[in-house]
Amino acid sequence: MLTDNRNAPLLLVVEDDQNHADLIQRSLEAAAEEYRLEIACSLHDARLFIDRHPPSLVITDYRLSDGEGSELLATVKGLCPLILLTSQGNEQVAVDAMKAGAQDYVVKSATVFSGMTRIVQRGLREWSLIQEKKRLEEERQILEHQYLHIQKLESLVTLSGGIAHDFNNLLQAVLGNLELSLMKLPEDSPARTLICKAVNAAERAANLSGMILAYTGKGFFVIRELNLSELIEKNITLLAAPIPKSISYDLELDHTLPTIMGDENQIQQVFMNLIINAVEAIGTVNGSISLSTGVQEFDQSILNSNRLEEKLEPGRYVWVEVRDTGCGMDSDTLDKLFDPFFTTKFTGRGLGMSAAQGVIRAHKGVILVESSPGVGTTVRVLFPVAASSHTEGTAGAIEVNDGASAALHNS
Repeated sequence: MLTDNRNAPLLLVVEDDQNHADLIQRSLEAAAEEYRLEIACSLHDARLFIDRHPPSLVITDYRLSDGEGSELLATVKGLCPLILLTSQGNEQVAVDAMKAGAQDYVVKSATVFSGMTRIVQRGLREWSLIQEKKRLEEERQILEHQYLHIQKLESLVTLSGGIAHDFNNLLQAVLGNLELSLMKLPEDSPARTLICKAVNAAERAANLSGMILAYTGKGFFVIRELNLSELIEKNITLLAAPIPKSISYDLELDHTLPTIMGDENQIQQVFMNLIINAVEAIGTVNGSISLSTGVQEFDQSILNSNRLEEKLEPGRYVWVEVRDTGCGMDSDTLDKLFDPFFTTKFTGRGLGMSAAQGVIRAHKGVILVESSPGVGTTVRVLFPVAASSHTEGTAGAIEVNDGASAALHNS
């Protein structure tokens, strides 16, 4: 049936024979489905209507007073399907029309006019299938491009991790020889000052390579049961060192936390990096930082917000939260927060948050971040509760050598 319902498909019939136009209209009026109908009697009128009101389907006579209906194929290309009607069948014309993009080529007859509803339905259905196929092909190409991009990134990660590992080994040899030189030099030797500067520079370089190793997932670390509240309390002097007097900090620690399995030095470095990031976000103005811990059951909806690629199972997690009143981040900055070497600070290296990400990934953890410009940032890190927290002092040395794990190596 014909309707004014704006959700119904809009059909444009281009026909200069009024009798044929009436037959098409009567057929559509008898249809069970709802359609909107517009009739144009020339190519000119049809083009004007298409520009103003893009139709869902065009049905046009092949020969019109001002040209051929097939000329509308260029107008509706990619917009909607077009069906050509003709009084006399011509196989070559039909082939050319279909090659040019016509959805169908139909010879006029009493049966065709009475069955116009079926022709319309078939045209809309085939067009929908074609569009769906195009959409799926575009998605496939996008996924293929993303997959190739990921492969390139994985190759770069492997390369940078190998270089950092070798570079770190060389630095250990340099540091060892420098320290031996210091042991053999007298206290009043003028060379001691120069060697001490070299030692400091080598240690900074070793720390930098350690961050790269943490992100790329190559290293060596010791796993044991940890209570995160106790770890923070034990190292609070060190963790508070980067916080200037203009920034107040508050501790809200849960002293009944279950233990997690982790490397103490690495997790301590994660806390330090989060605090440094919070301090830099606040800058030179007054502000506050809060560091809190807790344990909670997390469902899948929350875990799906993980800033890591891995999606973990719902369950009980120990969490550490760092909240600041800094400048906050927009969505673009938030998406790049853990990218290697990304920084909004001119003097920054952009590796602290990347290293933290690598360590958290190694511990099968979760990173949740909430931030808005001018509001501040909250970073919550989740660690799985230890499967056998009753076994105290369990320790083991584990070498990490895959992209799913990470460590700070000799840093």
